Amino acid sequence: MAPSNSVLGMIAASAIALGLPHVLPADAAGADWPCVQRKVATLTSAQMWDGAPVDDLTQWRDDEQITKLIAVLASRRVPLEQAAAAIAQFAAALPRETRDEALKLLFAGLLSTINSDRAVVMSGIERFQQRQRARAAEIERQGIAIRQLRARAASDEKARAEVAAAEERYNWDVRVFSERQQSLPLACEVPVLIEQRLFELGREIRSRMSD
Repeated sequence: MAPSNSVLGMIAASAIALGLPHVLPADAAGADWPCVQRKVATLTSAQMWDGAPVDDLTQWRDDEQITKLIAVLASRRVPLEQAAAAIAQFAAALPRETRDEALKLLFAGLLSTINSDRAVVMSGIERFQQRQRARAAEIERQGIAIRQLRARAASDEKARAEVAAAEERYNWDVRVFSERQQSLPLACEVPVLIEQRLFELGREIRSRMSD
């Protein structure tokens, strides 16, 4: 069960009371999507170019040349300039009378492929957030346990020994939590970069069409 706002607030309060460090997500009790950027589950052709809608086209799967080119274009390891050159070469080799249709299928396949890749990235971000929320709940539990140990430590030698070990574990877990949380903004940029790449490639494909 995910911790509530009040539960997460208790982590911070416990840490302050104990003199321990604490770092919590900006909206750890919200939805599993933790990014500042609004979540858009699926990109559509209407968002990416001014041509005819291609979202339902699947014929590109039957064209080996197009599927191979899509793999190149969709790869973020391929610079945009190189991808644009591959589109230009593909378009130049097409007969004029079939060029628009082939380019339309190319974009349809690129849209579908990039949507699938982007969904995997977004799912990974959400799983990351779920793990962070679980860590936050564990840190809260540790904070409460330390407070209880400190209350007993005045008269219990064993509790005094346990306090040091518990605080060391607490500090380590907070450090791990904080370091991983700091990586979140970079992860959140990846879907945006994917979207920008699709837009640029869609514009490049569209510029090679006569209609």
